[in-house]
Amino acid sequence: MNYYIYLIIASACFVGELFTMEFSLTCLGIGLLGAAIISALGMPLWAQIAVFIVLAVACWVGIRPVALKHLYGKVKDLKTPSEDVVGKSAVVEVDIDPLHGTGRVLVAGESWKATSDKPLAKGVHCTIVKLDGVTLFVKEKN
Repeated sequence: MNYYIYLIIASACFVGELFTMEFSLTCLGIGLLGAAIISALGMPLWAQIAVFIVLAVACWVGIRPVALKHLYGKVKDLKTPSEDVVGKSAVVEVDIDPLHGTGRVLVAGESWKATSDKPLAKGVHCTIVKLDGVTLFVKEKN
């Protein structure tokens, strides 16, 4: 196979990697670059395939885990804005009635739908216990 075909496919892998960011296509691209070099040197097809497999697997096993850990190692600590409200203080802005499913609380300037295990009147200070969809479950502060 002509080496430029390997280079075209490798380029497509590297461009595709920009959209996935999982280093899978990068590993394939590196394997294809190795196969292109072997092809340009005039080696037979079996050698090109062997170099592709060895380089792709070596990248997959050696480089990919390190790269993913380096880039995404701290992602587990991140919270979405909706997850971040759990544990914060809130003030009831519309009476909470758990039987009718009505009520709203004000959290850091944002109004959220809220429910509680007991009715809470407007102006009561409470703590957010959990988030269920877009509804906050609150408990009155003691």
